[in-house]
Amino acid sequence: MPRTPAASAALLALVRDPDPEVRRSAGEAVPGWDGPGLDATRELLVPARDPHPDVRGVAAEAPAAFGDDTRAVADAPAALLGEDDRSVRLAAAHGLARRDDPRTAEAIERVGPLGPVFAEDHRARGLWSWKRERERHGHSG
Repeated sequence: MPRTPAASAALLALVRDPDPEVRRSAGEAVPGWDGPGLDATRELLVPARDPHPDVRGVAAEAPAAFGDDTRAVADAPAALLGEDDRSVRLAAAHGLARRDDPRTAEAIERVGPLGPVFAEDHRARGLWSWKRERERHGHSG
């Protein structure tokens, strides 16, 4: 899709669509969007407050794709670490790990044990790799 003001307006509408699956898909597109008429940083924060956990999970991981290091973007996944939904907490920790955020070790602790259901999950593997890399370089946490 061309990055035009009309395309940006369409994406903004999709982020607020009544269907959670549409909002989730639109939330996945926001971080890579650099078109006119869209403040991607502000729009990322909309899915982070969504009532549906799958949409919040997308918002938790999305900041890692940003080149934006503003506090609001960095804090979006950290704000989701208190979620009841383990998958959202996992997404948030993974988002922090991809940014090598200093809160990652605490985030991993908040995710808790994942068990075999998450064995093939790229986010769980990402956290394991982050921990292994930290240990390899002699960092605590």
